[in-house]
This record gives sequence, structure tokens and C-alpha cells, in this order.
Amino acid sequence: MDYQPFPTTGRLASNMNLELSNLKDKIFFEQAEVYFYVVETIKNQNGYFLQTGSAPNFQGDMVSLCTCKHRMRTSMDTEDWVDKWIAGFSGVAAGNRNNALVYLMKVGWAFKSQMKLWFSDKIPEETKQAKLAQISKFGDIYKPRDQISNEYSAQSYFNPVESHVHCNNDGWHNDINYEGYSDRKPALLIGDPGYSFLWNRPMIFYKPIKNDPDHLTEGQKKSNVQRLLNEQLREQRP
Repeated sequence: MDYQPFPTTGRLASNMNLELSNLKDKIFFEQAEVYFYVVETIKNQNGYFLQTGSAPNFQGDMVSLCTCKHRMRTSMDTEDWVDKWIAGFSGVAAGNRNNALVYLMKVGWAFKSQMKLWFSDKIPEETKQAKLAQISKFGDIYKPRDQISNEYSAQSYFNPVESHVHCNNDGWHNDINYEGYSDRKPALLIGDPGYSFLWNRPMIFYKPIKNDPDHLTEGQKKSNVQRLLNEQLREQRP
């Protein structure tokens, strides 16, 4: 399979393809910052999204962002990411000539390294296994070796499967050891399952507000949840 399957059971499946009004009902009280960006690896096949990248990763009944948007994830200290929100949109080609919402999650846990994530008891073992790069070409979690001298060295982790989407030119090393703003390492972000939402087809779209470009471009934007819900999203009607 050349893409990640969207979940069909579990909490993520129950929070999939909500209409905008239902989404507002679920998170109407949220006031936190939200970071949003274009997920370049989202494709469209016969009207449905295909996630051809490793992150966001939808497996194991949790959404994770551990191998994409490295620089964005260094924009604040790891602990400051908890309770912030992340929204990922499709490109216009995949979203019916619009940026369509693919996922929205409230960050429940943030980790400083793959090692700290792996040994955390906050993330279920079955979730880690479902996201394991050693097994899945779309995995975004790397398993530490028995002896670790440096938690930010790729040599301290088992190599991903040869077909992994980040294997070209050892690109997966960046997933372990990347430095961005203020020489920070990227926080590894796991969504709170109760506040993680997916769309496997274009349903909700980015709506530019005053002085914004017509569509989202490279990089990321920052807003807050209420502004996003009430001013920057729309449903496409026939």
C-alpha cells in the first residue's frame, strides 16, 4: 500500500468527517493558539484523500506529528506545545481547488526526543507499534537501541524499514537530529484522542480573511481556535 489508511474503528474514526457545525459544538470553548499548514503529502484519488507521507500519522488511534514540519516544531519549547492546536490542510490540487482541512488536533503530549517518547507510559504500547518506522514505511516513531549514548544520534535507533518514505539519502536522520529556531530540537507532538479530528475527503475549507492570500502557501500560519472556527473555515455547498 502506497498510502496510510484512514482509521475505520476507534476514537479517531468516530471523530472523522464532522461537519463544521458539529466541530464547533465539540470545541466551542477552546481559546488556545492553533498552527496550521499545508500537508504536501496529501493526494486526492476519486474524491478521497490519500496520505502518502509519514506525518501526520493516523495509526494506533492517535494522531502524531513527529517526522514533518521540523522547523515549525522548534518554534517554542517542547513543554509549551501542550494544549496548543495543529491543523493540516491539503494543497489546492487535492482539495477541489481549495485548501481542505485534513486534520485538527489538540496537542496532548510533547516529547523532546524519540527516546523520551518511546519510554513514556503516556502513549500505549500498541500505538507505538502501529507507528513504528522499523516496521511501517509510513512510521513516525523510531525505536531506541539497547545502548544509547546520545538520544539525538541516528545511530542510537534502529533503522527504518528500507522502503520508508524518509530513507532517501538518510533523510530519516533529520527526524532524530534537527536544529531549528534558537537551536531547538523539534518537539514530537501527540494529539489528545478526544480532541483529534480527521477528514478523508474535502468537506471544510480554508477561508482567507482580510489581507490574506487566496490560498495557503509554504510555511505555517498562526491563529487561535475561535478565529479559525468562526472566520477562517467554511463549508462548500452545492
